[in-house]
Amino acid sequence: MAAVRGSPPKWKVETVEELRRMFRGYPVIAVVGFRGVPSNQMQKIRRELRGKALIKVVKNTLIEKALEGLDGEYKKLEDYLYDQTALVFTDMNPFKLYKLLEETKEPSPLKPNQVSPVDVVIEKGPTPIAPGPMMAELQNAGIPVAIEKGKVVVREKVTVVKAGEVVKPEVARALALLDVKPIKIGLDTRVIYDRGIILTPDVLAIDSEKVKEQFADAYQKALNLAVNCAYVSKETAEILIMKAVMDARNLAINAGLLEKEVMPEVIAKAHSQALALASLIPELYKSLKVVEVEKEEEKKEEEKKEEEEEKEEEALEGLGALFG
Repeated sequence: MAAVRGSPPKWKVETVEELRRMFRGYPVIAVVGFRGVPSNQMQKIRRELRGKALIKVVKNTLIEKALEGLDGEYKKLEDYLYDQTALVFTDMNPFKLYKLLEETKEPSPLKPNQVSPVDVVIEKGPTPIAPGPMMAELQNAGIPVAIEKGKVVVREKVTVVKAGEVVKPEVARALALLDVKPIKIGLDTRVIYDRGIILTPDVLAIDSEKVKEQFADAYQKALNLAVNCAYVSKETAEILIMKAVMDARNLAINAGLLEKEVMPEVIAKAHSQALALASLIPELYKSLKVVEVEKEEEKKEEEKKEEEEEKEEEALEGLGALFG
């Protein structure tokens, strides 16, 4: 049967209906750009996402048509339909999906007449180029080079192209010779739709290491708060018991309680206080110091006597062993 004049082709109608089913069937949908992605890299990305997400490349007009028949916040996705667009359907967490899409990007050189998205800086130092005609290519690109010890080196740091500038052909050739790949090519996430919530890259780009540090810091602060307010939990019980023991010991020492566990500390404190008091009365302090010296000498004499006795015992044991 011939198609009715003015009606859309059957394949377009089927594509729109398929898109609507996919929008309703997946809770998370990413709108991504793929300008400049080579076909072999696109195939590699599809293989890497297999079993995790489904990539659908469709004309923007068909996507807009599919969105017209959907309720909720889907219409907001129309703002992100421009240039070369692909849709990624998945059940994954949107933050994990964003990270996965970013990992599809690969280092790539700048092409002639392309607008550079970044500043391209060539650092001072040696290059992989051997002395010869290729040095002229570098000089034509405005890169100051020289030969040192048989090697081509960049004499000083230089910015060959700034962000927003068009890349001149001679600059592109020089960067290719130096194997400089300042940009990354892959699926460029524009927005991720998660069950009615619109998430943009500035929200999705999370530094996982920084987040871990923040969690660790929050945990430590929560633990300190729980200990200081004596909140008993699995994490704080041991710390609180240790703190209670220390507080009890300090209280007993400061109160001068004559308990077995704190007697050494109580005596040491009393002795220290006695010396401090005696220092106010010179004659008394002098007598106390004399007593301390005498006690120390007595202690040394006892230790010396014990040492001599031990040596005599060892000598006797040796004679006994010699004469049986």
